[in-house]
Amino acid sequence: MRSRLTRVLFGLLLVSLVVAGLLQAEPVKTIDPEQLATLIKHLGHNEFPERERANEELIELGEAALDPLRAAARGSADPEVRLRATRIIRAILWKARTSKSTGLELVPLTPREYRMGSPKNESGRRLDEPEHAVLLTRPYLIGVTEVTQEQYKKVMDRSPSWFAKSGGGKARVENLDTSAFPVESVSWYDAIAFCNALSKRDGFEPYYTMTDEKRDGDSISHATVRIAGGHGYRLPTEAEWEYACRAGWYRSYNYGGLNTGAQANLKPSASAGGYGGAHSWKALGRTTKVGSYPASSWNLFDVHGNVGEWCWDWYDSNYYANSPRKDPLGPDKGTVRVVRGGSWMVAEESCRSASRLSVAPGERKDYIGFRIARTP
Repeated sequence: MRSRLTRVLFGLLLVSLVVAGLLQAEPVKTIDPEQLATLIKHLGHNEFPERERANEELIELGEAALDPLRAAARGSADPEVRLRATRIIRAILWKARTSKSTGLELVPLTPREYRMGSPKNESGRRLDEPEHAVLLTRPYLIGVTEVTQEQYKKVMDRSPSWFAKSGGGKARVENLDTSAFPVESVSWYDAIAFCNALSKRDGFEPYYTMTDEKRDGDSISHATVRIAGGHGYRLPTEAEWEYACRAGWYRSYNYGGLNTGAQANLKPSASAGGYGGAHSWKALGRTTKVGSYPASSWNLFDVHGNVGEWCWDWYDSNYYANSPRKDPLGPDKGTVRVVRGGSWMVAEESCRSASRLSVAPGERKDYIGFRIARTP
């Protein structure tokens, strides 16, 4: 009787583990390359039902079909195949926009060439941001918002933020629910660890390897990080971040050059008259709930202000002078990492689309968080 009960309990446990796995990750699809090539070819079939059938089957195959579809979208001699392949890529990216385990939402972006940096006549411009052409070649996903305290705790099982009920700045957020505030007081390495942990939860191969970790309490203060090449979550490159921030606009902010305090959580300029207008608001002096201010035209929130956002790149003030035009990844080495977007504690000039900041990767600040990205 006891052995039978043991078998039943073991069976129930096994079923629960399988179900939990299915909830977090879809099974990897096995695709016959010849079948895939045939489906892509049929996107240009002379019979409309055949084109539609191929279209639906390729969308169902999902991310595993992306690379051949990209090749077809770029190089097929059939304009119908190019058009349909492009649309299918967008549909697959759209399906991949939500983390299965946390509900964290991302926006799919189609890359193109853009002007990175600032023109010489931009107010508040600094010497490390000369305007130059950058070409992004692969579609990618980027977080709609900065990673929140609730999302970080769900994945990492800890709450490091200063502006939280248990944080050092709890007096500033008394009686406020900070679960949807951006996580901050995390090192660059902590952000990398989050990306890898979320990748595993969602069934993706981690994008990074991280070894030789050294800790300061619960935080990672130093580690050796390398790109492994998986399709999991990652930090955006500096070029990807600025492209997303600008949302197609070549202005100081993606909403223009005038801030009234209603556009972003940042401080007014200390200069007379403010940056683009008179002082018309009092700085909040802390972080606030993500999405409290209007989204950009690409549906991204808080790319200006709230918290600065860790990027992948090492920082070099002269990097733009010699950076590659195509998909720049930043310098090969350095001592500080790029932080973008300004924050709640700096003035408008430091929150411009082109403004660059830098912080040592092991440091934790109550004005720095991060936003995730992924290349399916």
